[in-house]
Amino acid sequence: MAQLAFPIVPAGLVVDVFVNLEAPVLMPLRSRGAGPSPVQGSGLLDTGSDITAVSLPILQQLGIPAIRQAATQSISGSVPVNLYRISLHILDVQKLSLPWLSQASLVVMELAPAFPFDVLIGLDILLTCKLHLDGPAGRFTLEF
Repeated sequence: MAQLAFPIVPAGLVVDVFVNLEAPVLMPLRSRGAGPSPVQGSGLLDTGSDITAVSLPILQQLGIPAIRQAATQSISGSVPVNLYRISLHILDVQKLSLPWLSQASLVVMELAPAFPFDVLIGLDILLTCKLHLDGPAGRFTLEF
């Protein structure tokens, strides 16, 4: 199994991410030498979130249109959110030769503007891999 290991930092389980158009849209553009470059950001793993969320500035930078509106449950009740379809890659930007945990086509919601990370990684991604949390060693590993 491929794996990525990261240190546990004061902010939590933080990973490097690339966000781009979903693969079925991006690949034809790439074959013509076009298409946007992925946007690099920081992600936070959140086992309490069912769906991954991406900051609106990243979605706007890539020109990704909303596909529909839905409601999500927050601590303050039901909140309307827009949904988008993207590709998402979790990687170690210090070691690009390591494998990437990739989702070629993923429906995500927009992330609240005040959130201090670019991506909140939810169970929709975490359930595709094994998460090993080693608190005493201050590390976590994603196996996929």
